[in-house]
Amino acid sequence: MNQNWDDMRYFLALSRTNSFVAAANELKVTHSTVARRITALEESLHTLLFQRTEKGCRLTPAGELLLPYAEQLESTVIRLEESVSGKDNQLAGAVRIGAPDGIGNSYLASRLSRFQSRHPSLAIELIAVPMYYSLAKREIDISITVRKPTVGNLIVRKLTNYRFGLFASQNYLAESKPITKREDLHEHRLIGYIDDLLFDQDLSFWTEVAPGLTTNFRSSTMLAQVNALLADGGIGAIPYFLAHGQKEVVPVLPEYSIQRGFWLQVNPDSRQLARVRTTIDFIVGQIEADKELFLSLP
Repeated sequence: MNQNWDDMRYFLALSRTNSFVAAANELKVTHSTVARRITALEESLHTLLFQRTEKGCRLTPAGELLLPYAEQLESTVIRLEESVSGKDNQLAGAVRIGAPDGIGNSYLASRLSRFQSRHPSLAIELIAVPMYYSLAKREIDISITVRKPTVGNLIVRKLTNYRFGLFASQNYLAESKPITKREDLHEHRLIGYIDDLLFDQDLSFWTEVAPGLTTNFRSSTMLAQVNALLADGGIGAIPYFLAHGQKEVVPVLPEYSIQRGFWLQVNPDSRQLARVRTTIDFIVGQIEADKELFLSLP
């Protein structure tokens, strides 16, 4: 038997994607190359590692036994590459960040662009639907969530608390019935999430602020809700940090607000990479400097 890291790369990619085509895309080779390399690995080990089915490839018992050793080898290679890389090369490569669209698109995007300008060899990939990507499988490097994770071998840290409140545009309020108490909201158009597309129930704010009310405009993203609000579409429950800087946005019933938190998660092995550590430090520093933005009314 004469295995090397390249063999394990193919094995890990297929075990994580369950598809020759998906593994090929990840490795930037053809699917026939993946199939050939896996077959060669199985022949060298004299055992079947994957069960090929119409629904994809699944690990056999032998493959499941090999998996932790392959992951350990992957971790060793990551640390080795980091240790021997010259400092001039440490901030090269890609960092993939998963974050909810509100903080990702409206807060982090512009700030990460400035960060990237200081490290021109660094590629930033920002994903607005992080729940479809896995830190454990290294599909992303950094994940930001609205709920503290309770399982998994991950490094977790609290970024900040943030507050949600009710807001509307000046034009909408000027042309609508006055709002002095929660019951008045029944007479207004409301903006919110699509319930069955809500990836985290902690984002279901209307059920806490005004239970029983029905929203009239619904979207799966916070950014679309903010845009509907700015277009005089009604009253929305949006984060304070998204309302800041919007001159046309006015708080509605400011005594009612909800507090949530943002959590940063990273795989321990990815945390060893200088480009990931530096990106985390930048995100943490930016949010710490803007803490009032997340907690105070505009």
